[in-house]
Amino acid sequence: MPINAVIFDMDGLLLDTERVCLVGFTLARRHFSLSDGPEVFMQCVGLRAEASNQIVCDSLEGVVALDDFNAEWNKHIRAQLVKDVPLKLGATQLVQCLHTKSIPMGVATSTKTQQAQHHLERAGLLPYLECVVGGDQVENGKPDPEVYHSVAGKLGANAKDCIAFEDSETGTRAALASGATTVQIPDLVQPSETFAKQGQVIAANLLQGALLVGLLVEEDLLPFEVA
Repeated sequence: MPINAVIFDMDGLLLDTERVCLVGFTLARRHFSLSDGPEVFMQCVGLRAEASNQIVCDSLEGVVALDDFNAEWNKHIRAQLVKDVPLKLGATQLVQCLHTKSIPMGVATSTKTQQAQHHLERAGLLPYLECVVGGDQVENGKPDPEVYHSVAGKLGANAKDCIAFEDSETGTRAALASGATTVQIPDLVQPSETFAKQGQVIAANLLQGALLVGLLVEEDLLPFEVA
């Protein structure tokens, strides 16, 4: 099947930022003497700010205002990202390799566009991407496929002719619904046995996923050091 473009999620897929957010979330919960288990955070993975804010707000049970909690949470995230934005295994190698093949690439993320562009620039990935569409640019957030159709359109392609890479269940549902060939690289949460049979390819990392769907062959990666 000819592949016209590749579309990536961002957090937990290209950038190893979900763990950074989880650590910050835990520290913020402890600061306000709230239970610090990961369950609430896990419900928010892959969602736009509006949806995740509602989940977090409900979990606060009136102990602290949402704005105050988010300020504390963001403080811890910024402290962890001040030196660098961590990358997932193979992220740089994959985008560089696809760039040499002249395959258009874009990002479809639930994160706000300006913040996503800033993180991708600091991570050194932004120059390889033709577009970044954040959750603030679509009416319906993931698991709705709107963001995938938007990115595909900006890349001059139809989503069904693209390969999409996702990590979360929410994002994977969006990619599958768009018609894209979908590769799931689980990050913090492994897919259930039932969800693993939704039609996506599941891989341990980005490079393995690209090989499994025929986007790359092993010889393509020889010039690039895996880190």
